Amino acid sequence: MQQLFTGTYYFPANSQAESAEVRVNGDTLNLYYQQQCILATNLSLVSVSSAIPGVAQELSFTDGGKFVIGNTQHRLQLGSGALSAEALEKNKKLIFSAIFLVPLLLWFSIAIALPKLAAGSVKYLPDSVAEQMGRQTFYALQKTILEPSELDTPLREQTITQWQQALDELGLSRKKFQLHVFKSDYFGANAFALPNGTVVITDQLLILLKDKPNAVLAILLHEIGHVEHQHSLRMVAQSVSSSVAIAVIFGDLEGFGEVLIGTGSTLLQNAFSREMESEADQFALNNLVKLGKPPQAFAEAMQSFVQPIDGSSEEHDTDNKSIFRYLSTHPDINERIHAAEQFQPAN
Repeated sequence: MQQLFTGTYYFPANSQAESAEVRVNGDTLNLYYQQQCILATNLSLVSVSSAIPGVAQELSFTDGGKFVIGNTQHRLQLGSGALSAEALEKNKKLIFSAIFLVPLLLWFSIAIALPKLAAGSVKYLPDSVAEQMGRQTFYALQKTILEPSELDTPLREQTITQWQQALDELGLSRKKFQLHVFKSDYFGANAFALPNGTVVITDQLLILLKDKPNAVLAILLHEIGHVEHQHSLRMVAQSVSSSVAIAVIFGDLEGFGEVLIGTGSTLLQNAFSREMESEADQFALNNLVKLGKPPQAFAEAMQSFVQPIDGSSEEHDTDNKSIFRYLSTHPDINERIHAAEQFQPAN
C-alpha cells in the first residue's frame, strides 16, 4: 500500500524546519526534501503519535528528526498487521471487553490471586515474625481487655496440668504453647491462640465447662490447630496484601504504614474461613483420639455453647452475649457438632 504525505520536516539536532514529503510503500518509508530522498527507513522504526482529532500526526525518526503531516485529517496507515492506538480506541469490541474485564481482573487480583499468594508465602516467613506479632498482640491485650483470673485455684491448676500433660503426650513444645487464664468481659466465654503459640482461655469459658475437662481440652486443641496451620498469619497476610493492592491501585500509599500497624487487631476482628475452621477441627479430633479421649468431647464443647442460647431465662442474657461473641468467630456450629459426632479416626 502506497501513501503520500506533505508537511514539515524538523531536522535533528537543530531548529531548521522545511517543507518535505513522505512516501510510504509497504513497510518502507522515504523522506524527500527538495526532490531528493534524505532518509529511508523501515516503518517499524518510526514512532507515530496518537491520532487526536484536529491535531496533526507526528512521525519521529531514530536520528531525532521529526515530520509533521500538513493535513490534520490525514493519518498514516500502519497496515493490517499492526494496531494503532486510534484503531484500538475505536474498536467497540475491545472497549466493551475492557469495561467488563478490567474490573473482573482487579477483583480477581485483590480477592483471589494476591490473598492466595500471600497465604502461600507465609510458610517461608522466619519464626521471629510470628513470635514478634504474637508477643506484641498479647501485650496489648493484657493492657486493654484482659484482666487477672478470678477462678478458684484448683480449677485453674487442673486445666493447666491437663494442658501440659496433653502437650507432652503429643510431643508438642511447652515452651511454644503456653496457656494463660484471664477474665475478660470483652471476650466472655472464649479461647484463642496467637501466632507464636500463646493460648488464652477465659474464666467464663472454664466456668461454663467446669464439669467437662475433655471438652475444654478439645477447644484448646482446636486453638493449637490454628497455630500449627498458621491460620492467623495467613489471615493477616491476606488482609495486608489486599489492602496494599488497593493502596497501589488507588494511589493511597500513605496508608500502607497504618495497614501494617493494624495487623494485631486483624487477628481478633477477622473470623477464620470455613477451610481454616475445618482444619483446626480435624487437628483437635485427631489429637483427642491420640490422647485416648473420645472425639465426641469436641461436639460436647460445641453443644455447651448452643444450649444456653436456646433457653429463654433472663438470667442467662449476659452469658448469651458472650457465647454469641464466640460463635460469631466460629461459624456453622451445628455442622461441626455433627462432624465431631460422626468422626472416625483414619487407620
